[in-house]
Amino acid sequence: MSITADRFAESRSEPTPLALRLGHVAVALTFLSSFYVKFEPAICDLLFFASLAFFYRGGLRLSRAIMPLFLILLIYNVAGLVSYIQIDFDPYGSWQFVVTSFYMGFSAVFFAAFVAADPEVRFQFIMKYYRWGATVAAALGLMGYFHFVPDSLQFVVYQRMVSGFKDPNVFSTYLVLPAVVMVQLLMLGKLKASLVNLGSLLLLLMAIVLAFSRGAWIDFSLASVMMIGMTILASPNGRQRGNLAIKAAIAVGMMLFILVALLTIKETAHLFWDRFTLVKEYDSGEYGRFGNQKNAIPMLLVRPFGFGPLQFTKYFIAAPHNTFLNSFSSFGWAGGIAFITLVVANIFVGLRVVLRRTPYQASAIAVFSCLAAMTFQGVQIDTEHWRHLYWMMGLMWGLFAAMADHGARPWPSSDILKGWNIRND
Repeated sequence: MSITADRFAESRSEPTPLALRLGHVAVALTFLSSFYVKFEPAICDLLFFASLAFFYRGGLRLSRAIMPLFLILLIYNVAGLVSYIQIDFDPYGSWQFVVTSFYMGFSAVFFAAFVAADPEVRFQFIMKYYRWGATVAAALGLMGYFHFVPDSLQFVVYQRMVSGFKDPNVFSTYLVLPAVVMVQLLMLGKLKASLVNLGSLLLLLMAIVLAFSRGAWIDFSLASVMMIGMTILASPNGRQRGNLAIKAAIAVGMMLFILVALLTIKETAHLFWDRFTLVKEYDSGEYGRFGNQKNAIPMLLVRPFGFGPLQFTKYFIAAPHNTFLNSFSSFGWAGGIAFITLVVANIFVGLRVVLRRTPYQASAIAVFSCLAAMTFQGVQIDTEHWRHLYWMMGLMWGLFAAMADHGARPWPSSDILKGWNIRND
């Protein structure tokens, strides 16, 4: 007998207060420990699964609005499993790629259901501990970059800051969401402009620069511009809009000052301008990154199951460095179409939440700006196994589900103004 997601949610017994508290602790520790992922499963992965045990009996909002996300990710990952089965010989550990994809998709659905149960409170709860986890990651990276700690080389790769991650591109993009959210919270006055909070933001901004990731620079710049612009335009109060514009100008000035200060270091300036080039030597040419991508397309057009997970390198030596192409290469036509559908769905639900007056409209603007920017980055690098990308999806869909469950009726103006930190005089 079929049962809807909402009836299923209601049919489950409520967890005990102790289980809920422990579940929240597990979620908090998941994000707080996310600064170190040099081995897999990482500590944050294990803590994520621990949190499932505490929320098994409830505490999540399994809304109908989340079902499209679940179904698209299910189709995407089943297509990957089918593509994996066709591989005759697996020297690359492709099975782990498939398992990780299932885990990433499941985490997005879990955090969507987690946030949907209490959108603004749980969104800010997650961001609080994500912010501190990111601050620890940035601090570790900076101490390694400037050789303030023993064995500092484990936090630096090719003069690029990597901190507790294996790849500087993953590390730096992991910092983008908490950095953008912090800028917005400071603009709205939701976060006190204390030395601790400003110091935390300073560490994040310096780390993003010193990871020397072109993608992260574009991500942060695009997300910041989108967030600042939409936050100012969407504010329901004219006086606040003017105040936000002034604070935005101060924030941009602070970022430029940090960049200029870092560029006074000769070695940093040299590497910065070297990385600032959009197209490197290894990108161009018939057998460069873009040449490989172009040559792979006609081959994939006659392979409904693609090459198989991680099999692109068997044909072209290097990875595809394009998430859209890799979805077809690793998971076949069905997986590729599912991924494109996921991107369209993410943008659709994101715009729905961003454009509607809700108590969490400002939060939706921050996460949508980062999700849209990182989705765009997928044309330049393989992002399909970035934990923080799926966390963003979960946050976005959780806010959307809460909005959809509320229905068409308007929120009280006092709740909307509170979400923007505006007094209802």
